Amino acid sequence: MATTSNFSSAAFHLPAQVISIKLDGTNFLAWTAQLLPLFRSYGLMGIVDGSDFCPPQFSSEEYKIQGITNSAYMAWQYKDQTILGWIISSLSPTVVSTIYGLETSRLAWQALGARFAAPSTSRISLIKRKLQSLQQGSLPCQKFLDEVKTLADELSAVGKPIDDSDLILSVLNGLNSSFHSFVTTYMLLSKEKSI
Repeated sequence: MATTSNFSSAAFHLPAQVISIKLDGTNFLAWTAQLLPLFRSYGLMGIVDGSDFCPPQFSSEEYKIQGITNSAYMAWQYKDQTILGWIISSLSPTVVSTIYGLETSRLAWQALGARFAAPSTSRISLIKRKLQSLQQGSLPCQKFLDEVKTLADELSAVGKPIDDSDLILSVLNGLNSSFHSFVTTYMLLSKEKSI
């Protein structure tokens, strides 16, 4: 197929270590936090958010008859399919089915957002239950607090931020027995302040 001019695509090489988080359905915020800067740094955000529209495949009716493809269309398609490849490579096998049959990066991005970022009642309940039942166990304290923060951030992202006092209570209830004296002291001081 001929093009209206020599199509020269910019090479988008993606180092494997750049996409280290695979979307598994529970980590949408972390996953998007890794991909959005990548899209922006390559100047591709417009394709994903829909502000950079696909040019027509043929720049004129005459070129269409002759089968001469618009080079701007080819360049846009190359970028779009590169993004789609990045998105697919960053999905866990259980999530890939969400975007089967979707042919553009924008459609894939929207489908993933609709599935994992939409504030459904069941999703909100699941996150709240996870937060309430989260236990430190043998985790280092920082790792435990990171998990609590991730769940709290997920609730905020779906428009249901957790109250600070409820968040503190979740942390205190989840700490392991080595923090028992701290938790007891905190609870006693909290009761005295409320009196």
